[in-house]
Parts: sequence; structure tokens; C-alpha cells
Amino acid sequence: MAHYEAIEDNIPVETHKGQNWYYPPCRICGTPVPSWGYRRDVQYTCPDCKRYLVEAKLNQDSLEKKTAKFKEAVKRISKVTDISRYETAIKAVKKSLDKKGWFQSTEEIMVAIELVKRGYKIHHQVKIYEYSVDFVIPELKVALEIDGRIFHGKDKKERESIRDEVICNKLGDGWELIRIDTENINMNITRLIPAIKAVTKSRNKKKSAV
Repeated sequence: MAHYEAIEDNIPVETHKGQNWYYPPCRICGTPVPSWGYRRDVQYTCPDCKRYLVEAKLNQDSLEKKTAKFKEAVKRISKVTDISRYETAIKAVKKSLDKKGWFQSTEEIMVAIELVKRGYKIHHQVKIYEYSVDFVIPELKVALEIDGRIFHGKDKKERESIRDEVICNKLGDGWELIRIDTENINMNITRLIPAIKAVTKSRNKKKSAV
């Protein structure tokens, strides 16, 4: 029955070692899809289009999750300040939600909104050698990392110290890498810039004293 339907539907058929192979068109791109059988009620999909559909589904799921985090970020900011003053920044950050690898946490979104609101040009998820930095703020000469927890252990701290030094050396003279934990961000995001400036000022004093 399948063979006669294939012939009626003008589906190419080839015989290899006594086995019929059918080549119905991919439902998306039309590329012939090799199949041991043929059924009119089946939608055939080529491997390339299957990968595309899977990736599109994953991207959609990711965007939905990031959209939920975005709404939560706006809600948290509104608890500590007048959210109406953030409208332009909120719209600007929202446009970038679909960028792959960006805004993996609610706190990252909060930081992006605060920095844009303050008028800083920022770069998010910057690759430096094999490392990735959450935010680079050229005007402040600061690489900013958002830490969800405090790292413990001597070995961990040493690795982080080496990583930070490599990143700052690559960015250039006068650059600092600053870590802000998520608890402080959620407590009062409006204190982010004063905190960054306080840290850089303190570090510069220590360097001058050496």
C-alpha cells in the first residue's frame, strides 16, 4: 500500500539490496528525506531542519525564562526607588533579552538596567581569553562580576585572583575587576555605582601608598 501511495504522490523510490527506499520532501525545506517506508499522513523533516526546530524551541524556552526574570528585576527595583525614572533604561535592556548567553540571572538584569539608567555605556558577557566577564564599563575602567555566593577555600581564591589579574592586564592600565554579591544588589540596586566608585577609590589609595 505504501509503495502505491508513493508512486501516486510522485515520491522518488530507489531499491537497494532488495529494500525500497522512499524520498519524500522535507516539510520545511523540501530536501528529500530517506525513509524505509512512506505514509501520506506523516510529515517528514530532514536532519538540518530538525536541528533548527530543536534550537528554536530551546531559544524560545530561554527567552520565556529571561522574560520572567526581567519582570522580577523590574519588580525588585521598584521596591527601592521610583521605577518611573527607569522607563528608558528598562526599554533599552528589554530589547536585548533575546541575545544568546545574556542575562542569565535576575541580578544581571537589575545591574544592566541601573547602569543604563545612570548613562553608562556597557558591554555584557565579554570574552577575555578563556574567561567571560559579566559587565565591562569603559568609562569607569571597571570589569564587573555578579557573584551569587562568596567563594570559600584558599585554592578557589587563588584561582580567582589569577583570573582577575589576567583580565585586568588584558583590559589595560588602570582597570579594576570588582565583584558585587547578589545580596547587595537585591538589597538596594541604587547603591551600585557609589559602591563601585568607593572600591576603586580605596584600591587606588592603597596602590599610591605602596
